Amino acid sequence: MNLQIQTQSLSTHFPLPPFPPKPKFLQAKPKPSFKLWSSLSTVSVPPTKTSHKPFPAEVSRTIMELSSIGTLSTLAQDGWPLGVGVRFAVDAEGTPVLCLPQPSPDNRSTLHVQLDQCGLRTPQCTIQGSLTKPADATILRWFDSVWKKRFGESADVDNLYTVDVQRVLQMEDLNEDGVWVTSSDYKNANPDPLRNSAEEIVNEIIPITGKMSTAFAMSTLIWTSRYQKQR
Repeated sequence: MNLQIQTQSLSTHFPLPPFPPKPKFLQAKPKPSFKLWSSLSTVSVPPTKTSHKPFPAEVSRTIMELSSIGTLSTLAQDGWPLGVGVRFAVDAEGTPVLCLPQPSPDNRSTLHVQLDQCGLRTPQCTIQGSLTKPADATILRWFDSVWKKRFGESADVDNLYTVDVQRVLQMEDLNEDGVWVTSSDYKNANPDPLRNSAEEIVNEIIPITGKMSTAFAMSTLIWTSRYQKQR
């Protein structure tokens, strides 16, 4: 008996289930970025006692204590400002004492003083005030003693004048912005206590640091030579 096997597609009797569509790859959403904002405002912090930088008033007092020559600017009779070099001394409050044979008829003046020192910076201050002639003989003798202490000679009391300080412009260096100092802050400030011995201290430190540098160089050479021998 011949059996004829007929192949029929099963799909005609049992429909195949539809294949699910190919999944689409979803791009990950970028995480939202969060910005942190500070609620603190930028305000100037008042100086504390731990600050080692001197105040502008103290720097001005130190400049005036260490200097003895400045430029006095006044208004001439024709109205033009005129600056001349003068010698000056200062009293305990930093008041400049000058010896002027021919003062200006206009007592408004400025005294510019800069401290020449080794290095790139040139600290300076400009005192703005009025020229005053002391009338009391006792005060004149006092200012004469201040002058003699600075220059080792007496001044002509008839030519002694002082600058009544109104305010002071202090600058750390040339072409830098200055800071205005009030008259009371200037008079109450203390100059650097090491102003008269700073140069001596530096001269003593330089040989010590030179010896230390030489010793360090020698120790480096010894260490290098020993290392070479071990190799």
